[in-house]
Parts: sequence; C-alpha cells; structure tokens
Amino acid sequence: MRPFLLVILLSGCEGSILFPGEELPGTGGGGGSINNMGGGSGAGGGLEPVLPDEPVNSSRLPRLSHAEYENTVKDLLALTAPANLTSTFVGDASGGTFSNVGGELAVNSDLWVDYQRAAESLAATATASTASLTALAGGTWPAAPDAQLDAIGRRVFRRALTTTERTAYRALYNEGPSDYPAVTPLNASVRVALEAMLQSPHFLYRPELSTLVAGNKIPLAQTELASRLSYALWQSMPDQALLVAAEGGQLTGAGYLAQVDRMLADETRMRASSTWFHDQLLEVARYSDITRSTTLFPEYSKPLTVAMKEETQRYVNAVVFEEKAGLDRLLTAPYSFVNTDLAKVYNVTVPAAGYSKVTFTNGQRGGLLTQVGFLATNSSSTDPDAIHRGVFINHKLLCANLPPPPMMVPALPMLDPMAPPKTMRARIIEFTGKGTCGQGCHSTMINPAGFAFEHYDALGRWRETDRGIPVDAKDTYAFEKVNRTYDGALELGKAMAEEPMAHRCYAGKWVEFLFARRLTAKDNALITRAGKESQLGKISVQQLIRTLVVSDSFSSRGVAN
Repeated sequence: MRPFLLVILLSGCEGSILFPGEELPGTGGGGGSINNMGGGSGAGGGLEPVLPDEPVNSSRLPRLSHAEYENTVKDLLALTAPANLTSTFVGDASGGTFSNVGGELAVNSDLWVDYQRAAESLAATATASTASLTALAGGTWPAAPDAQLDAIGRRVFRRALTTTERTAYRALYNEGPSDYPAVTPLNASVRVALEAMLQSPHFLYRPELSTLVAGNKIPLAQTELASRLSYALWQSMPDQALLVAAEGGQLTGAGYLAQVDRMLADETRMRASSTWFHDQLLEVARYSDITRSTTLFPEYSKPLTVAMKEETQRYVNAVVFEEKAGLDRLLTAPYSFVNTDLAKVYNVTVPAAGYSKVTFTNGQRGGLLTQVGFLATNSSSTDPDAIHRGVFINHKLLCANLPPPPMMVPALPMLDPMAPPKTMRARIIEFTGKGTCGQGCHSTMINPAGFAFEHYDALGRWRETDRGIPVDAKDTYAFEKVNRTYDGALELGKAMAEEPMAHRCYAGKWVEFLFARRLTAKDNALITRAGKESQLGKISVQQLIRTLVVSDSFSSRGVAN
C-alpha cells in the first residue's frame, strides 16, 4: 500500500491510526487503577458496599489486544485457523492481570508498521477468490461498489459506514486497479479499500463515542454495546445475529438478555474465553519455564510442563462447563486430569495414553492449588517457596492489600552445615516472622497462606518431612472478619471457598477481564453484590459472568467528573 494513503498519529501513551477524513474522538477520563478492590481495614483490605453501583468513566478508545486482533481477523475473513500474524508483532505491555486492558495498549511506530504489513497480507487473502470475497461481505456479495463497501465496512468496523467514510473508501476503491494492475479490477479495488479499513482506528480500537447523558451514566450506542459484549464473552467481533440485533435496537431489556444467554450457550467460544481468563489469572504460561534437576527430581521432564498446563485447563473446563459450578469447586473439587507424566508426581496409576480423570481419596490433593503447575511454578529449583506461594494467594485469589516489597530484599541466610538441620519454614520464620522487619505482611498474610503448602516439594510432590523433620502445614490466616486456622492446603482451600473475601476477589478479576479495564472504587458495589451471590448462592462461573454483563456498569460509561 502507498504510505500516503494512511496517516499515523502517535500521541502520549495511546497511539492512533487515522484514515484521511476520519475523526478520532478524545479518550475522555481514564478509569484509574487500584491494586486492592476496596478500602476496608484488616488483613484482607475488605471491600464494603459503601458506594453506589455506577458506571466508570472509562477509556472511549480501548485498543484490541493481540489475541482479540487474531480472533477478529479469523472471524472477519472466515479463516479455518488464526492467521498468527501477531506472533511477529511488537509485544503488548500490560501491568494488570490480563492482557486486554485496552485503554493501556499503545500503538507505537513499530506496531504501526506491523499493522500495515498485516493489513496488506490479510487484504490479499480476503480478495484471492470469489468465495473469500463473499465470506468477507458476510455471505452475500453485492454487485454495486458502494454496497460492497457498506457490507465490508459494517463487519470491519462493527457498525455501518458513515457517508463520509463511504466516500473516502470509494476513492481508494477506484484507485485499486492502478495500484494492483496484475489483479482483476474488482479484487484490486476491494483490496486497496480493505487495506485502509484494517489500519483504521475504527478497526484496531473499539470506539465508544456516545455522549448522551442519562442520569449518572452515558448508555452505549447499540453497536457499541454489541462490540463490548462480544469482546467480553468471545474476545472477537460481533457475529451476524448480535450485529443485526444491535442495528434493530434490540439490545435492551429482554432482547439484550436473550443475546447474552445465546452467547453464553456457545460452549466452544465460552470454553476458549474461560481458558484465556483462568490461564492469565493463574499464570499458566509460566509453567513452560519450569526446569528441575532430574537427579533431584527424576519425575521431571519437559513434557511434564506441557501436561501441567493441560491438567489445569481440563480441570477448569470440567468444573465450569461439566459441573456448571463456581469458585468453591475450583478451589476444592477432589479430582484432576492426569497423564503418565503427571502420574509419576501424584504417585497414581493411569492408562498409558491420554488424560484420565483421577479422584483423590488420600487427603493430599483437591482443587487448583494442589496441582503441580501452581506448586512447581512457585518454588525454587530445589525447595518449595512458601513466600511466593503466599504472595500469589494474597494477590491473585484474595486481592489482599499487600504493600510493595522493599527495594532491596536480602536472601535467606545460608544454612550452617555444622548446625542442626532446619526446615525451610523455620528459616523463613526466623527471617520474616514476628519480631523481625518482615513481621507485618509476612507473619500475618504471606507466610500463613504459603505455609499451608509445606507438604508439597519444589516439583509439587507430596512429602511428610523437610530435611528429616516432620512438615508443619498448620497456620492461621486473618480474613476480613475472622481468623481461620487450618492444617494444610485442602483446609485452606475450603476456608477460602467459604470466605466472602475470595469470592469478591474472583468476581473483581472477572470485572477486570470482561470490562477490559482496571478496577476503580466505583466498581465496589457491583463486585460486592456479585461476590455475595457467588459465596452464598454458590452460583456457577457462567452465572457470575451473566450477572456482570447485564449490569448497568457494563452497558454504560460513567459521566466525567
């Protein structure tokens, strides 16, 4: 594509790509971010329903993440598999738990070049045949040029083209045959116009331009709501049924609920969405980096790290879609899916091929937190790491208000080979327990959560002793309103499954993921309500998702202060 056809505008931390004649609206006020979902006191930083449930004044220009871009391209061009173009893109940097916080995703000059090259490649693919053109237009190829542009633009931008846009793209359409003389005139015309559309901010972002104020909120336009819902549930563009409903003004009341339920019922897409959410929440990508000495851990192999990821994903899918359960079962269900590599660690017998559902009856395993992926990731190469296990529990599953660690954290003192042996727990307590500089967070929050996993070594194997000394996995965690004592990971998981703190944290993580932004104090009431439903009603994960996407906070933006 000739470079003067598009104009790049890079400003601040949010870059934008403009097509001549298009207007890029301001981003409005940012939603802000908080590390802890609430301002209450106590070890957990309690979240109290002290604020009204009101929409957040979030970014009006969330950019598509690389994963959303891939899914969108696949659906737009009706590809049988992802194009995998983003594997060579400049990587996205997001400081949150999830990679889809669109208001924080930038377009710099390098990514601009990536988008341009990808647009050229995709446009060539989309115009290679009559069948690909028909798929691009949504199933029927119009005869007239303007109708062709309308059909394509509606799907690329997830809304109808404006008159100004159609005129501008028609000018490019007319130049196509001269730009690509070796291609048939029709294919050349569509190719040039599509290249430009695929580099427009109206494709690369999800613009939310509505400005009509209704009380304390700005309801999204119907097509904007369709895009927000589709990217929340499916991480891709609206399908035909959703877009038609939006264009017909049917995304209100029962009509909106019907679309939500239809989309939630698409198990293939929802499994992918749930997997993407839980993989990021649990940091499953880190499993690939696990290495261990096969002398110390003969059960270790590189295929084991692949099996760890598969185990977690199969378990989550079983709880969410087969049991149709919620957080309480994710934390406590006494089974998992094990192949021969995992069986060596779990000391169980399974068939030689594939994964088998194994129910644990010996009191050693149950729930996500006793799976070897979590345990081995949060360990050193030789020893379990109670501190990192505890930090993970506090940050990711309890959303506890941990202050940042000091700049220079010294390592644990070396063991004196002439002194009597000490367990790792004893060494950590000496270094960070009561009476030390680390007694605040460590002795009340981090250590108690981490010590529950003392029965699991650096690979996640069960152990009864540490350096010849019996393991002690007992401790007490100060939840918001009660101190709970437990002995081991199973009892900690059960305690967490019963505590409002964990359910609010989990609901808040879903808000962050579904709303594609950081949390603010204005989210407190919605998260509190959803967390209470999760805890008291033991609602399923899918019911929790439904509760969040049918809220006013989801279908509206807040009014700028």
